[in-house]
Amino acid sequence: MRFLALVLLLAAPAAAQPPAGELGSIVESIRQDFPLDHRAIATSLDGKTGAEARRVLYDGIDRFVRARRASILAAPGPSLVAIEARQGALLRTLGRQNVRLCASVGDRGFFSSEAAAGEPPAGIGPLGVALVEAAKAGAAPARPGPAATKEDFIAWLAAVEKIEPAVPVRAMLQDRALRLKSSPDQLCRGSAAMHEAVAALPRPVGERVARTLLGSAIGSPAP
Repeated sequence: MRFLALVLLLAAPAAAQPPAGELGSIVESIRQDFPLDHRAIATSLDGKTGAEARRVLYDGIDRFVRARRASILAAPGPSLVAIEARQGALLRTLGRQNVRLCASVGDRGFFSSEAAAGEPPAGIGPLGVALVEAAKAGAAPARPGPAATKEDFIAWLAAVEKIEPAVPVRAMLQDRALRLKSSPDQLCRGSAAMHEAVAALPRPVGERVARTLLGSAIGSPAP
């Protein structure tokens, strides 16, 4: 029996090496709380290295977040505000490293294909772990709280303008042509301020805006 077990062990395919660093901490968090999702990510990484592995890993995390969207949005409001604050801080970091990548990530998200084109910014691990923890916290039952009202958004835009008065965020949100003509620096700073402003709002307002912004950013489950 022991001999047969040893033969089976030696004959089994080698497991894919877990990703290291901050991205690895996200995968480990998924493994602990969502083992089936982790298995899918680990399988997709098998045999992948370098930039290809990063692209596949980002896609796996993005799919996880999209699939758990309802649970994430049902997490306690303070955790969602904290996620928004983390995203703002990460965009500031990324803007100092690569402003063009920051502009793309600010529009498409930290685990998008655009984000996978560059090195992950320092601090992306805690952001991913916070999303996994939010998915766990809101899993049963997944009932998102109230969305932001018109008055909430007015207060939020005022907070954004206070943080970045030189960036016409309000006009950029209303005018796609203006947004397309905006510089990478404006797009990066504007996106960072949009996230940072959430934490500057009174608690109930900030939680509603955080839930609405995060829901829009996550989007629908991946096909």
